[in-house]
Order: sequence, then structure tokens, then C-alpha cells
Amino acid sequence: MLSRKAALCLAGALIFAPEVVLAQEAPVPAPEDAGQPKAGEIIVTARKRQESILRVPVVESVLSGETLQQQQITSIQGMTSRIPGLILGNSVLAVGSQISLRGVGTSALDAGIDQSVSLNIDGQQFSQGLSFRSGLFDLAQAEVLKGPQALFFGKNSPGGVIALTTADPGRTFELIARTSYEFEAREMRGELILSGPVSDTLGLRLAGTWSDSDGWFRNKAVAYPGTGAVDPRQPRTGGNENYIIRGTAVWEPDPSFKARLKLNFAKDHSDNPNTTQSVSCPDGIAPVVSPTSIGYPFLVSCKQSRDVYFVSMDPAAFTGLRRDGTPGLRNNGEPFTNIVQNFGVLDMTWRPATDLSLTSTTTYYHNVTDAAINGTGTSAAGPTLFADNHFRRRDVTEEMRLESDWRDSPVNFLLGGYYQNARVNNDIFVGGNTSELLYVGAYGIFIPIPAVLSAGTHDMRIESTSLFGQVRWNPVKTLELALGARWTSEQRKDEAVSRNALGEYVDIDLPTPKISSKNLSPELTVTWTPSDDFTMFGALKQGYKSGSYSITTPAVAGVDNSFGDERVRGGEVGVKARTADRSLTANAAFYYYRYKGLQVGTNVPALNGIPVVRTMNAGSSKVYGVDFDTTWHPPQVEDLSLTAAVNWNKARFISLDGVPCYGGQTYAGGCNQLLDPSTGLYTGQSASGEPLERAPEWQFSAGADYELPVSSTARFALGSSVQYSSSYHATIGPREDYVQGSYAKLNAYLTLKGADDRWEVSLIANNLTNVIRAGYCTNGNFQNGQILGGQVTGSPTNAAGPAGIDEVSCVLDPGRQVFLKLTLRPFG
Repeated sequence: MLSRKAALCLAGALIFAPEVVLAQEAPVPAPEDAGQPKAGEIIVTARKRQESILRVPVVESVLSGETLQQQQITSIQGMTSRIPGLILGNSVLAVGSQISLRGVGTSALDAGIDQSVSLNIDGQQFSQGLSFRSGLFDLAQAEVLKGPQALFFGKNSPGGVIALTTADPGRTFELIARTSYEFEAREMRGELILSGPVSDTLGLRLAGTWSDSDGWFRNKAVAYPGTGAVDPRQPRTGGNENYIIRGTAVWEPDPSFKARLKLNFAKDHSDNPNTTQSVSCPDGIAPVVSPTSIGYPFLVSCKQSRDVYFVSMDPAAFTGLRRDGTPGLRNNGEPFTNIVQNFGVLDMTWRPATDLSLTSTTTYYHNVTDAAINGTGTSAAGPTLFADNHFRRRDVTEEMRLESDWRDSPVNFLLGGYYQNARVNNDIFVGGNTSELLYVGAYGIFIPIPAVLSAGTHDMRIESTSLFGQVRWNPVKTLELALGARWTSEQRKDEAVSRNALGEYVDIDLPTPKISSKNLSPELTVTWTPSDDFTMFGALKQGYKSGSYSITTPAVAGVDNSFGDERVRGGEVGVKARTADRSLTANAAFYYYRYKGLQVGTNVPALNGIPVVRTMNAGSSKVYGVDFDTTWHPPQVEDLSLTAAVNWNKARFISLDGVPCYGGQTYAGGCNQLLDPSTGLYTGQSASGEPLERAPEWQFSAGADYELPVSSTARFALGSSVQYSSSYHATIGPREDYVQGSYAKLNAYLTLKGADDRWEVSLIANNLTNVIRAGYCTNGNFQNGQILGGQVTGSPTNAAGPAGIDEVSCVLDPGRQVFLKLTLRPFG
């Protein structure tokens, strides 16, 4: 065996090697039945029951609670650097996070769309992007299931599922206190957990976390006088205060019945939270001076960096009033987001026999979000407009499952039903900057921008019912054939009210006020396990996600704000194996899927002066590639773990026509669809053959973890990881400046802890290479205030128009983060 000194040198050298993080091996009983998990295996819930990851015909990555703590992963964003194929894009207002797996995800800037990659916390399904801001603390395990998941997680998820399992009370009393400080964003964070048995049948756990950050980005804006702008009130931007309280009760009066109740309260407040930055300005940043503009200096910088420029808004220049007579501009003109979420799940399982279980899962979710933004991301003059919304969502769901586990029978089954009732309300207010001027071409004059540009409310109701089932057949002990399906019937209805030109709020007759769909999504899997250390599997799957309504902007009479269903069909084959006395694990899978009606977001040039957000369905797209990961625990070096993972992925639109052109795009530049007879100009383009958003062709991660004793009372742990990603598009279209460049992120940690785990001190550095990238970008006429006009698209004469070519603006992710953390466990 290697000496301790040699092993330490080897682990130190691997600080510059990469890593993929898999779950720590969970000790479980080792029954004689070869179909059950053995000691030391990773246990997952991909099929809503506990199984060894080696035997599940699903491609998934797993992060244990210990790994999440060890590497200070406190958000979905933090998970992306450990799991190839997973990318997050942040967005604005009530849209929330946009998640992609293998290049499939939601790209629409739309609060009314369901995510193609859903979130599941303790069996409770979430599909709206705002919910991704909650839940990632005090976790027992995080699982990322790749590819369509139609059967086991509430509603269908065409792109995959992120399943989080929070910690339950144990059989002994626990007290855990953690505190940390992040130096770059100046973030304080604390956690306190109390847990233990109250009686032989009842256990309780109360966990809370709080964090307060100044913000990672430095705001260097200086207001241009007389334009409705004021200097930023804080020198940092992206600051955030967050707290979550979770209560858990587990009651098991006898072996035949178990109930678990999880209640969560989360509050998140941010000032100027979404760091949108102009990153490409084809015409420069000088003010546009033309017949349609008086040359306001809206931009003073155009590069992707930590130094950003955002002015705040002067309330005296934004005087529009809401429907109830209150000021439209809130928070004294400082952009903000305030999210309050209450949610909970009651899970009850009754076993009338040892091999039969009936499970009821009841959930409730309530979200209230208030948000406002500088509507054009200006860095000197005040914005021409601000956008504000008051968003509310309420969901109630019920799922019932009956499942057999007849070990002496070759046939087992699952039967279930699911019901969802939801209501989504979005109140939108777009106010104008009355200190600036708007050009009226018909009269050749400039007038003050109206105090209210647009306002309205969407009230969307959702009712969904589904039945699902699966039959598992073992013709021989080593072979499982599983056939299942989910039938879904879903209805959505939108009622809209908007402000007209006279300032009156009137009901809007939507062209499609109600949509409904029915779908059957079958799934066939074949799993062959000739030994405890080798599995081959194949899967044929279909997935589906209902259409919905665009509710981020007020409704316009005669304009259809609905979009259609998203469907997927395909499959994957894979191998999972262990060798070298189980010290080496390797998994590989090839997948191929065709999507029809993929729901994508596009930017429509301003309609009557107001920017419009549109969600449309792509004709078809295909995604195929290979996932591979491996873990090695060298027998010669105790407590050393080496891991690596690769995702090679090709994701492209086969057919996507009618995408709105960007401002300044000419006919020769591809703007050659959807002729406007009134102007003789084209307004649409084709994105067929273009890559999907957030779909890098290559992602790779790997690394090392090592632990050794330094005395009889203390241990030392260190590790490192690196993630590489090739370039990817952050919005749809052929422009080179839509592309985020390739990168490599390096992470490392050092930990000193007591031999009995009573205390722990860690120094953790994530993204040491200080990579700043974006998962979401948009284009717009930002150099000319977005609504001041001068845009031309589809000109046969190749004229870009007086406003030139659209700028590109992105919501940036933070760069380097360095944490110092202390953990105390005086009991447990």
C-alpha cells in the first residue's frame, strides 16, 4: 500500500484534475434476493421506490447530502458544474429559472409555461421556474434523471426531472449549526437543524436557513441628468436576502402504516437581482441620432464582466398609476424581486400486506411574487420604460398509487391516478419615462413618452387528470420487461383584462380562450442483470407537455397568446457495471429523441411601441448523444475517490420557421419569411438546422476526493473538480454574438474535522477560473431605448434602418466564489 505521505501528494496533484460527483454509497441491508440492493450501493427513487442505481433503467446522476455540504452547493446553479448536460439560465420578473438537460429545456420568457425539466421535492412536483429558488438545503440526496420521465413524477417532464429528497428525522437526537461567509459576494449564511424522536412512533425535524448577500457584481453606473435616472443606491448589484423554514413529521404507528408531512416557508428578496448586461453592440454604444431619436446615452459599456452599469429610476419621471390608483413604480425606483412561497406535501403509505402498498401524496403550493425591472437595461439615461408584475400561483394536487412487490411472482404492477388544480394570475404594468421624448412619425414631432404604456392581467386556470400504470414481468430472475403508460387530459383557460388607449381596463376577447389536450405516453424498458455487478438496459419512451398561454405581457385584442403541446418520442440503451472487486464503476448510455412542437421563446419587435414576448412551437427537433461516467476507489489508497463524466450531445432544430427577425436583419441576412404587405418588408426567419439553446456539444467533468487522519482527534479532507463545456447558443438564431464561448471551471475544497464529526471547518472555492457566462440572452433595440423606433427588418435593399442592428443582452451568472464554513454537531 502507498504511504500516507505519498497518498497525500497524489491527492494534491489531482487538485488540477476534474471531477463528476456521484452519491456516497449508502449502507443498506444486504438481502439474499439478487433483485434487491446490496450493501454499499447507491439507492435511488427513479421509479418511486427504493432501488439500486445499478438496476434502474434510467440514466441519472446523484449527489449525496454529504457532497452537497462538502462543496457548498446551495442552489441548482451549483449543481450544474457537477453534472454534465445540466445548464441553468436565469431570467427576469416572474419567469424564474430556465433549466436544460441534454439541450432540452424551456427557453421562453414566459411565466405561463411549464418547464420541460421539472423539479420534484419530496414527491411534490413543481413546473414553474420560480420554484427552483427553494428547497436546496438540508438534503439527504439530489437526483437528476435525464431524458423524458412520463410515469413516476406527477405530470410529464419531456426533458427530465431534478428530484430532491430532504432529510427526515432519525432515531437519535441531532443538533446541527452551520455558518459560512462568501468573500466575493459578501454573503453571510447560516443553518440550524433540530431533529429527533418524540416517541417510538413519531419523529420531528425543524430546519432553517438564512442568507444575506451584497451581490457579486459591482454597479458602476452614473446617472445622466434630466432623463429620469438616479445613481444606483448600492455599489453592488444582485444582492439577495433569503430564508427557508422546513418542518418535518414522520409518524409510523406500526409497520403497515407510515405518514410523512413536510411544510415549507420560503422568502427571497433581491435588489436588482437579475444582472442583465449588454454584451454585444454591433453599432457601438454611442447614442443613436436620427429622425426617430434625440440621442439619449442609454449604454456606456458593452462587455461581459463583473463590472456592470444599471441606473435606478427617478420616481418623479415615472408617474403612471395602477388600476387602483397606486403608483406603478415601486420600491422607490430600485429594481427588485420579492418571492414568498408556501408549500407542503403529505405522503401516506399503507401496507395491507407486506408485498402490497397503497400510497397517497397530497400537495399544496402557493407563490406570491412581486418584481420590477429597468425595462431596457440602461446604464446612463433613464430607461424609456419599466416593467412590473404581481404574480400569484396556487396548486393543489393529489396522487394515489397501488403497487405490488410479490417476490415469488414473476409479475408485479403499479396503478395510479393524478389530479392537479391550479390558478395562475399575473398582473403586468409597463410604465413610461415621462422625462423623455417619443417620435411620432405621422406628425414629425416628438412628444413625452406616455406615463402608462401598457397594463393588464391574465387569470389562467389549469385542471389536469391522469391515469398511469406499469406491469413488470420477470420471465427469468435476471431479466425484467416493464411496460407502462400515462394517459393525461388537461384543460387551460385564460381570462385577460387590458388597458386601452383611453386608459380604461376592458375585457379582452382572446382568439383562443380555452385549450385542451389528451395524450397517451407509453414506456417500454428491458433490463438484463446477469450478475449483481452488470446491467444492460434499453428504453423506448414517449413524453408530453401541455400547451399553455403567454402571460408575461398584457393581452392584445385579436392576438392569439396560446401555444400548442410539446411531444417527444425516442429511446436509449445503456450499460452499468462494477469491476475490480467493486472498486471501479462505469455507466454508459446512448440516447436518441425526436421532439415535436418544442416550446421555444422568441422576441418580437415592439408592437405599437411595446416589446412583446412570444412563445411558439418548433416544428421538430432531434437530440442524440452519449452519457458516460465512472468512479474509482483505488484499493491501494484508502479513502481516495476518482470520478469522471462526459456528455456528448447533438441537439438541433429540424424545422423551425417564422422566428421573428432581429432588428436590422436584412433579406440577404436570412430575414426572408412572413412578408408584411403594408411595408414590403419581411419579419420572419428560419432557424431550421440551428442548435437548441443551452446545448453544448461537449461537457466534461472529473476530479478527486481524499480523506486521511491527521491525529487521533481530527481528519483532513481535500478535493477538486473541473468542468469543461464547449460553446453553446444562449438564444435562438444564427448570430455569432448569441454564442457563449467554451470554458473550464475549477473547484477545490479543504476541510478539517473532528474524528467524531462534532465539528468541521472548510475552505471552499468554486469557479476558481472566474468564468462568467450566461444561460439566457435576448436581443433588442437597447441602444435606442427599445421603443423609440428606427428598426427595419427584412429589407430587400439590405438597409438596417436608423437604429442599426439589435444589441444582445444577457443575464450573467456569477464568477469566482470563496467560502469559509464552520459546522457544529454537539449532539447526534
